This record gives sequence, structure tokens and C-alpha cells, in this order.
Amino acid sequence: MIPDGHPVRLVRLRGTYNLRDTGGRVARTGPTRLGKLYRSDALHRLDDADRRELAERRIGLVVDLRDPSERADFPSDLRGIGAEIVHVPVLATSPATFLAADSSLDEFYDHIVEERGHALATALRVLARSGTTPVIVHCTSGKDRTGLVVALALALVGVDRATVVADYAATERHLPPALLDEIVAHWRRSADRPAVHLETLVRLSPPAALERIFGRIEAGHGSVADYARAHGLSDEDVARLAEALVEPISP
Repeated sequence: MIPDGHPVRLVRLRGTYNLRDTGGRVARTGPTRLGKLYRSDALHRLDDADRRELAERRIGLVVDLRDPSERADFPSDLRGIGAEIVHVPVLATSPATFLAADSSLDEFYDHIVEERGHALATALRVLARSGTTPVIVHCTSGKDRTGLVVALALALVGVDRATVVADYAATERHLPPALLDEIVAHWRRSADRPAVHLETLVRLSPPAALERIFGRIEAGHGSVADYARAHGLSDEDVARLAEALVEPISP
């Protein structure tokens, strides 16, 4: 459960394991819109029934946060949905680089926030300008890059910190253990030194990791909004993001 009393809204498709609707959260001016912003893992395993489901949900925009090599290896299969795909690579290199270097989760997130803030702001700008179009934001597992983009978006529209962190942490429950076992085993075999951080980097979305990143952002910029502005998000974009994601409460 999420602290504001709303359940995690997992969309059960055969070709995804971490597709969730972020609607129904208490924000600054009303609840976040149901059926508007979805977060997901990669979309290359979709079958016909999955694609019909996404078409029925009127998915019109897909924001793919993966790098070009990931997209080439596992291209999204969105035939018949009619969605626009926007590529916003959050990383300047493949995630494999961080796995091979045995980066910690904190180091990985620090790199994204400190070195790739403009990419995060670009993804937020795309969301802000999506209007009423239902959107899926995704990377490979829907854990880290997607987790940060969605966390920043929800924070910007006034969803409380505990709810944002709980939404991020919920991913861990939906990652298939067998798949993660394969990834971990592969990297342990290929590593040229003992991997200290591999398990956490692949498997976990601990609340403390996102709490620490929020603290880092606020220590360096004062607020999430000021961080986003420092990396190119305009005041108009922040306002439009709220219009897109939040259902105003009628007087």
C-alpha cells in the first residue's frame, strides 16, 4: 500500500511485470489523474492482447529512457497502438557500464542527478507538454531511471514525500526473481573482480536511496522545483506538468 491509502495500481500484462498507473495520489491541488501517467519496464515482450489493452487505455505517448544500444537489442513492440515514441536517454552510456564498474546504487543515482539533470528535465518537459494524452514512461526494468523521473514528476506536482518514496520502492516487489538471478549470474561470471554492489544495483529499490537523493537535490538547489529549473525546466513547464497530471478539485 501507498501511505495516502491508495493501492499500487499494477496493470497486469503478459509482456510486462512492472507497468503501474500513478493516478490517485493526493497532490497539491487534487488527486493525480487515473489513466494518465504510467510507469513501466521495457515494452518488447508485448503480445496481441497486451497491445489491445494499451490501445483501450488510449496510450498516445511513450517516453523511452533507454540508451540506443538497449533500444536496438530490445525494440519496443507497439504495433497497432498508434503511440508516439519519444527517446530521452537518461544515461550517456549503457547501464552495463555501471554494472561492469560495480557501481553502488547511490553512485549510480548521484551520476544521474549530478551529470544528467538536463536529460531528467527533458523527460519532465515531455510529460508537461503531453496534455491529456495517456503516457507510459519506461526504461529496462522501470526501477532506476523511470523511478527518478516519476519521483521528480510527482514531487513537482505536490505529492507528499512518503507517497513518492513508497511508489518508487514498490518496484522491488514486481521484479521477477528468476530474471534478476540470470542478470546477476551473468555479471558475476563476466566481472574481472568481486562484485560488491551488484545485488543491490540489479534487484533493489530501497526507500533510503530515494530519500538520500531528495536530500542531495535539496541541499544543492533548495527544492526539487529549483533543481528542475536549474536544468532547463521553465516555470510554465512546471505549471503545465500539474495541469497534465493532476485532476483539480471542483470548488
